[in-house]
Amino acid sequence: MINSSEKKDVRMKILAHRGYSSIYPENTMLAFRKALEFGADGIEFDVQLTRDDQVVVIHDLTTERTTGVKGKVEEMTLSELQCLNACFRKQELYPRETIPTLDMVFAAFGTKLLMNVEIKTRNPKRVGKLVDRVIETILYYKNQESIIFSSFNFGDLVKARNVFPEIKTGLIADKGPSGWGARAFFKHSIHVDAIHPHLDLVTPKFVHNEHLCNREVRPWVVNSSYDMMRFQRMGVDAIITDDPILGLVYSGV
Repeated sequence: MINSSEKKDVRMKILAHRGYSSIYPENTMLAFRKALEFGADGIEFDVQLTRDDQVVVIHDLTTERTTGVKGKVEEMTLSELQCLNACFRKQELYPRETIPTLDMVFAAFGTKLLMNVEIKTRNPKRVGKLVDRVIETILYYKNQESIIFSSFNFGDLVKARNVFPEIKTGLIADKGPSGWGARAFFKHSIHVDAIHPHLDLVTPKFVHNEHLCNREVRPWVVNSSYDMMRFQRMGVDAIITDDPILGLVYSGV
């Protein structure tokens, strides 16, 4: 059984949120390479299904914010998506990056990084296929020891466990009425390996209680030195941050 007092001297891991996204275009191979280069323990990224059932790495359900082109990810083919420039918001610094596939990320990083794969879909008819495709890709690359499978929706985690009982899972909890309070019951009804709470939900008591249940705590999105320092002192297992270099300063190395 884990408890906070046993974990206080353990280094807090740093997971780069959408890669090194404070500097580089989010959810791109460039952002992931830079996270690895600068010493992050892992990366967090979002996956969705294309119209032709390919797993792509992109956060928003639409493409406009990150590429400048209007479109819905689930209504576009992989070839259509990869014609877009994922550096749109930072194109003056980085001329072009494509929207990567999950296969590209796994092929590049294998077991070099922990990889937090977050399921992104609001289409209940598509989530089962998305989970299946992600699990298939994990099994192909045999990198399950490096994977954390996470979602806001506990049902996605149930589906993943049913397909692949050994997969490590993390339940994401936002603040507010639709967040942690609504999910508190469900986290006890299924086995999850970790809780990924909004940073405002994390207190020493919260961390202690989750560790008593043998669950790791990985708050998001932690970008201030103040929060990094206090979470390290609380004994959280990892933080998810846009700035992995700053995170490493306060990780307890």
